[in-house]
Amino acid sequence: MKNIKLERILVPVSLSGDGEDALKQAVFFKKKMNSKITLIHVTPAASNIQSLVQNELNKRLQARAMVRLIRFAKIQFKGRIPEYVDLRVEIGQHVPVVIEVANKENYNLVIIRKNERIEGLVGKLKKHSADKIVQDINCPVLSVKDRWTYRGVRNILVPVDIRQQSRDLLNWSIYLGKKLNSRITLISVLNVKIELEQSLAYKKAKLLERSIRDEGIQCEARIIENEDDDKVESLLQYAKQEKADLVLAQGAQDILFGNAQSENFTSRLLHDSVKPVLRLESTKVSFLKDILGANIPVSIKAGKPMVERVLE
Repeated sequence: MKNIKLERILVPVSLSGDGEDALKQAVFFKKKMNSKITLIHVTPAASNIQSLVQNELNKRLQARAMVRLIRFAKIQFKGRIPEYVDLRVEIGQHVPVVIEVANKENYNLVIIRKNERIEGLVGKLKKHSADKIVQDINCPVLSVKDRWTYRGVRNILVPVDIRQQSRDLLNWSIYLGKKLNSRITLISVLNVKIELEQSLAYKKAKLLERSIRDEGIQCEARIIENEDDDKVESLLQYAKQEKADLVLAQGAQDILFGNAQSENFTSRLLHDSVKPVLRLESTKVSFLKDILGANIPVSIKAGKPMVERVLE
């Protein structure tokens, strides 16, 4: 099994309360995995004036932001910042700086708080800032929307796509299952016209289930039989209904599910899931674009039956 470590966690904060849940989530993982946390705040640069004056103004902006970041951290930790927490202030645009720092300095995990206020920091980019961070950062990204896993991670929901290699998904399921003492629920969507036991979805889900159980982790594979052609929507509906504490998603799914008319799977899950979503680093599958096409048709139909089946 791949040696997975979460030694260094990067947490971007805006100092207006947006980073509070992300920081709490990072502290939860620190306790489970003995990680080191870096809180990073990015403050906009001074206006484009004479270079010497601009440099001096930027230094002042950086110093003031550091004072605010220290105050923010002390409030979160009730007066004393732990040794496992580093504070960092950078000058520039929020999203590009976070992406550059995460990628160049080899962080193992980035935790972001998905909401409208963080989006406002990036100068109204075409993409949501959370989407941009999730897609462009090389390491896994955990998005916390309204709920962080303060009660623990008892059940992890793992969508499985038959068109992808699942080695990373399997390794991370085993790693998190052991570290967090969690139960793994594998979920796949099958068109009801296909015989269940003859389907690739069934065979792959059962193979992953056996591999995870062999590691001593409680695991259950489930198939959603659905006439609806929109598999993404089916998975999103199930993610909302399932009592999971965390959703684990593969980065390559944004190629396999998405098209120009519809948000990709990772983005839709990121925005619609009330549960924390951990997106693994994107798998290099560019050749699939040529085989499957860049645009995969997705139709949304209402009122179609959806049947869940637990694989025995």
